[in-house]
This record gives sequence, structure tokens and C-alpha cells, in this order.
Amino acid sequence: MNFGSGKEAESTAPQSTVYQGDYTYGHSYPIVNKNWDGEKTLGELGVVVRNIPDYQKLRLRSYHAYATIDTVKIIASKFFYWTIGVGLKLQAEPNRTVLESEGINNGADVYAKFQKMVESRFMVYANSKECDYLKEKNLHELALDAYQGEFLGGDMLVIVRFDDNGPNIQLLSGDHVCNPGLDEISKVEERKNYVEHGIEIDQKGAHVAYFVKTKQKNDIDKYERIPAKGAKTGKRLAWLISGKKICPDHLRGVPAMAQSLEKINKLDRYVEAAVTNAEQGAKIVYSIEHQEYSSGESPLDQVVARKRNPGIISNGNGDDNNPTVLADGLANRITETTSGQTFNMPNGASLKAFDSKIETNFGEFHGTVFKSISAGVDVPPEVAMQEYNSNYSASRAAINSFGYIIVINRQKFANDFYIPFYKLWLEWQILNKKITAPGYIENITNFMVTESYTQCRFTGKNMPHIDPLKEIKAVREMLGVDGATPLISREQAVEMLNAGQWDENFMKYMEEEGIIPEEEVEEETDSPKTKEDGKE
Repeated sequence: MNFGSGKEAESTAPQSTVYQGDYTYGHSYPIVNKNWDGEKTLGELGVVVRNIPDYQKLRLRSYHAYATIDTVKIIASKFFYWTIGVGLKLQAEPNRTVLESEGINNGADVYAKFQKMVESRFMVYANSKECDYLKEKNLHELALDAYQGEFLGGDMLVIVRFDDNGPNIQLLSGDHVCNPGLDEISKVEERKNYVEHGIEIDQKGAHVAYFVKTKQKNDIDKYERIPAKGAKTGKRLAWLISGKKICPDHLRGVPAMAQSLEKINKLDRYVEAAVTNAEQGAKIVYSIEHQEYSSGESPLDQVVARKRNPGIISNGNGDDNNPTVLADGLANRITETTSGQTFNMPNGASLKAFDSKIETNFGEFHGTVFKSISAGVDVPPEVAMQEYNSNYSASRAAINSFGYIIVINRQKFANDFYIPFYKLWLEWQILNKKITAPGYIENITNFMVTESYTQCRFTGKNMPHIDPLKEIKAVREMLGVDGATPLISREQAVEMLNAGQWDENFMKYMEEEGIIPEEEVEEETDSPKTKEDGKE
């Protein structure tokens, strides 16, 4: 082979070939530039595919699977029960450091009173049906509906409206959010915006409004434009709670189990086929096997044919003169009068028990596929099936793993649903002088002040304990038993043990034990002296 000089090679090489000045062994070697799309072997990955979600069909398939396939219900219910359950609890946590930096210097007692008042009033309001636009459900029931819609349908539209008691929520399925007619689209274009998947978007990519489809009496679709923000306040009053997105820049979410729908459907068909096969096999109890000399006529038939006595043996159907019918009747009569079972079989035939073939590998195969499906949605199979057959460490690891997933999902949902509503509710309470927040109204245009007052957490139930005694012992160690440095607070310890709230538990304990706080004792003893001395 003639390598030649670098200049000669360059004249005959393709445009993608570049030569370097390496004259190892007297030759120059080319550097070939090649576009890499993930394939090492040509044709291994096939054509490049860009997935464009069909939100409507994905949503309908997911809801149908949840309604008809138990695998989907088993997995989805674990997220519903543990992420939301009976609802999340508010813990108000105003940022004192930031408020002080903005010139608002409140004492610890002021913040303590603020937290107690906010949590108490919000609990009452959240547990009532006043927070529902339709006045049918409380806030926690609405939260569960919203989370189910996000998980199964991909997203839910939350609309906040106001009445005399404060803000309330209207929930609409993602089905209702879709592109309007040409007339509405032309109006959107006049505002220099555009519509995609039922969402009006400005030039920055921000959500301006949502188009909700409604039905009229003449079955003509009409669309209501729901602004994302209030015209006067600029507060966000409508937003989409979206589940997972295939790409971060996608506007709508897809169902959580969308990638497993086909596998789930195949597994369901396999289960139905296995159960049907087992059922049909169980119905066939005996089979009759004939020998080569079998005549097809039973001995009883022969006897009856000779005797011909229909008055003794009759089936009551008018076939008394038929030998086979009479023979069957005789067999039944013998069965009734004896403890055994009599069969009228042909000569040379034998009765054999039927061995129904049931799928012996059903459990192993079903378990393997189920593990694959549950792993796709981050649910350990032990948790999904509630079977903790392994040792304590393995079972605890599975619970902790799913517990971490639940915390992530819960925090996301709290940020999407609870916290935006809570901020609107708190501001309404402060502006209507239901709750005192020093410096809030005076600095209502100061983002750092309003945001610091509305800082909070929403907590829910933790995963159950396999061995409560071991869990309690571990928590005690983290609290710093025997003078050790504590790793957690008492409040965190109570949360970890699903034992409610620390301050409430402590006050109830004092009431039950009849313990009077020292401050109250001092007030009772000191007040007479104060009156006598004339001191304030």
C-alpha cells in the first residue's frame, strides 16, 4: 500500500478526512471525523426516534388500565395511600432571619403565637368543605383527587376562586384543557402569544391562560379562557399540576405508568389465560378409555334390553322404552340406594381420573414480570404486594427505599398543590385581619417579607414499622440517650414514629398528668403581692 505524502493523500481523501503532521515510521496518518449517534455497530439501534406524546390517548389508556387491571391498581394505590393518604399537615415556619434583615424584629413569642394561630386556623379550614368550589370535599380529599389525576392522567388543572370565607379550589381533569377554535386562536395571536396543548403561552414561554372545553346543549364545543394570574393582584390563580415529563421542555405530563402499559396489558392477558386454563381443567374430572374389543354397549343396556321392565325403572321423560335411558336410570337408582357412585359405561371401557394441567411456573413468571413493572415506577415488589418474607434488614431496606421515593413525591406535590393554596389563604387571612403578622401589610410589595412569612412544610405519614421496638430504640439513640449528642429534635423523632406532633403530645401529657406549668403557678402566687404593693 502506498501511503504517499500528506499532500498527495489529502487530494484524494473525502472531505471528512483531515491529516495530521505525524510522520511515525515515515508516514502521516489520517484523523477521520465521524458523527456519533449512539451506535457502535451500524444499524444496531435503528432509526432515530423522537417521541411526541399523544396525551389524550395515553390518558385514556391509563385510566382504563386502572379500572380493569389489578396490577395497575395495586401499584398506584401504594402511591395514593402513602403520598397523600388522609392528607398532609401544615407546619408554619416563618423565616425569622430574613425578616430581621428586612427590618422586622419580632420576639420569639410573636412568632410562636403566629405559628400556632396559622396552623390552627388552616387545619379548621382545610378540614371543612368551604375550601371546595363545589362544597363537596375538604382540602385533603381534593388533594387526593389532584394527585390521582396527576398520576393516572398526567396532569390536573387547579383553579382558585374566592368567596366570603376565603379561597377555594376547583379541579378539572387534563381532558378539559385543549386547543380552542380558530376564533380564539386568532385572538391569542393578536396578543402576540400562541397556543399549544390548550395552554396560552407568551414569548417568554410562561403560561398566560388555559382553554377549558365545555359542552353546550347543541353539542357544539365551547371554550372558556381561564387566566393564569389575577388581573389586579398578579397572583397565580390557575395552574397545571403535571406529573413526569418525557422532556423538561414539554408542556404537559404523561401518566406515571405510561411506559409500562403494554407490558401490563400482556401480563394481564397471561394471567387471564392461565386462570381460564386452570378453571377448564378443573371442570374435567374423569375420562372414559375404551379397549380394542369395546362394543359401545354397556352391560346394563344389555340387561335392560332383556328385561324390558319400564315400570320399575323410569326417568319420567317419556323415554322409558329406550334401553340406554333405562340403564342410566338403573345406575342412578343404585347410586341413590348405596354409598358409592355407579357409572353406566360401555363394555371394555374404564374410568380414569383426569389430570388437569395447571401452569406450574405461573408464580415465578408472574413475579418476575411484576418486579420489572414495579421497578419501572420505583416501587419495591415487597411493598407493592405487602409481602415481607425476607429478613428484617432486607424488608426494612425495601420500606426505606420506597419511603424516600414517597418523600420526594410528597414534597413535589406539596409545592404544586398545598403551598400555592396556603400562600393565597394566608394572605387573605392577614389582609382581612384574621391573623396578625407584624410588618406584612406594610411590606406587601416586598417579596422577601411576604415569602418569609409564608415559609412552611407539609408532612404526612411515614411508612409502617416492621419491628416497632427496634425503631423506637434507634430513635432514642438519635435523641442522645445517656448524655450523647442528639442527632435529631424531639419533633423530628415524633414524626419518624408516626406519633403525631410533639408540642400537642406534650401538652396532652401535661393535662393527663395534672401538671401545671410554672408560669401559671408564678402568676397565681405573685398576683396578690402585686396588688398589695401597688406594683404593675
